[in-house]
Amino acid sequence: MSEREPETSASTTETAASTTDTSASTTDTSASTAEFRRFAAEANAETAPPWSTRAPGKRVALLAAAVIAAAVILGIVAVIVINM
Repeated sequence: MSEREPETSASTTETAASTTDTSASTTDTSASTAEFRRFAAEANAETAPPWSTRAPGKRVALLAAAVIAAAVILGIVAVIVINM
């Protein structure tokens, strides 16, 4: 019968590869974090906060009227379908 090679060499290779992968991913994470922080700093300088923007009152009233009209129409259709 043939003899097998010890499995320690394979596990040592896998451990070395995983150690290398871990250090590479740490470097990538640091770069991504720095890039995100730079992006966030630039974005905050250029844009106004979302709560500072206001919709005109006329548009809000028009949208509310459209939603109420749609609800009334759906209610009428539901009553007609139920009574059939």
